[in-house]
Amino acid sequence: MIPPTLLPVLTYLADFFAHHHVPVWMIGGTSRDLIRGVVPTDVDLVVDGDGMALARTLADRLDGSFVPLDGEHCTGRTVLPARANTPTLYLDIARLRAPSIDGDLRLRDFSINAMALPLTPHLLALWAEPDGANQLHTALLDPTGGLADLYAGTLRATGPASMADDPLRTLRAPRFAATLNLSPAPELAAQIRAAAPGLARIAGERLRDELFKLLETPSSAVWIEYLDACGALTILFPELEAARTCTQPRIHFLPVLAHMLETVTSLEWIIQGLPLASNLRPPFAPRLPVAVQTYPHLSRAMPYADEYARLLGEMRSNGRRRLALLKLATLIHDNAKPQTKQVNPDGKVSFYGHQELGAEVATQIAKRLRMSRQDSAYISLIVREHMRPGQLRAGEVLTPRAVVRFFRDTGDAGPDVLLHELADHMATRGPNLQPEHWEIHRTWIRELLDVHWGVPVEHRQPLVRGDDLIRELKIAPGPEIGRLLRGIGEAQASGEISSYAEAIALAQRMLNEPEESTKPA
Repeated sequence: MIPPTLLPVLTYLADFFAHHHVPVWMIGGTSRDLIRGVVPTDVDLVVDGDGMALARTLADRLDGSFVPLDGEHCTGRTVLPARANTPTLYLDIARLRAPSIDGDLRLRDFSINAMALPLTPHLLALWAEPDGANQLHTALLDPTGGLADLYAGTLRATGPASMADDPLRTLRAPRFAATLNLSPAPELAAQIRAAAPGLARIAGERLRDELFKLLETPSSAVWIEYLDACGALTILFPELEAARTCTQPRIHFLPVLAHMLETVTSLEWIIQGLPLASNLRPPFAPRLPVAVQTYPHLSRAMPYADEYARLLGEMRSNGRRRLALLKLATLIHDNAKPQTKQVNPDGKVSFYGHQELGAEVATQIAKRLRMSRQDSAYISLIVREHMRPGQLRAGEVLTPRAVVRFFRDTGDAGPDVLLHELADHMATRGPNLQPEHWEIHRTWIRELLDVHWGVPVEHRQPLVRGDDLIRELKIAPGPEIGRLLRGIGEAQASGEISSYAEAIALAQRMLNEPEESTKPA
């Protein structure tokens, strides 16, 4: 049965195209969703005519917006604004890519997307009858067996050349498998492997958009591993290939690339324990991290779970969620370990500076994918600071000033860095993780988050200003003033000082002992 919210729009569209004597079909996800009894979030149409011109005319008639999508294939979009009881609706109208609808469907990527329903007033009338579901199946155009594959839970290419026709489809495959709970057909891996080298020729914007659609899915980790098994991941990210065989100290149970993949798996397992929106929850049981397979009763209850759910579910200005960006940063966080690996005379292995170099590589990756400066800066920060919490934990005493300095340097991404570090800890130890240490680790993160998300501290006016320091200490203006003010601000935020006199005294000590005073507390 047609969803009541969609019926008026479909009825209008059917009459509109009939009036213009233009054959029209609902295709791809629209026909697939209607067959499954799911309300489509948008309507994809193919016409035997100029889709661009028709989309423009529809936008004018329905008081919507027109967006040109593809001039070569005469494809346009009509955006209908949200109204009472109806959300914003996107109507994409494309011209047939073959002389017939059958030929057009055979050119599409996967059989589940190569189904079509003719949009006519007659068909809409049939849907209203008691056996409307049977009428729907009878009218379905399905030249590649998409309906059978959908019911069987199989993702199959429309033909042997489908992946090679557009290598970006190698990234679309795991996304559809993740969102529709499909298993790839046996031959699909070989088709992806053969077509994957073509990803190097795809525009960064297209790669970025498809990659983030995959990362937005709740269980993307297993499909990122599938891409790697098919040889596509390190074509998309050639910076990761050297990590495949880069071994690590005994504390790690996996080489570097496998460790980064396991960290994404661990991150998703933790995130799925948060009170997230339903569309961010996995539709089926994902693969568990090795540590959880070993210790099934490990708790993933996070401190400040509601705050984390809001933070990671945040929709950024470009339409991507924060959690997808965190997954990408996690996937590449140890990218520079192969370049910085050193084996010391005593046999110990070190990777000094890999986080700083890795942050530079992360920035290059973001630039290649045409990501915004804001998103690029976020990913670079996570990679650069991912060792910081571990360094704080290694200290004998965690001072208030060190915590203040951590959140000062990481900004609003501080909680993200802590979440990444917890997933990194789990992925590092795997079957050797000690449950009691896991609990201590979660408690330690709570203590840090108490500073960031705990009882709000009343806004404090600065104890001193730059001109106070110049006057009291008789020093000249310059960068030194900024260093002193930062130190005073940290001490004030951590509760170490609370008066003008204490601030001036601290500044004097910092001048007398500059090296000591700039060391992390």
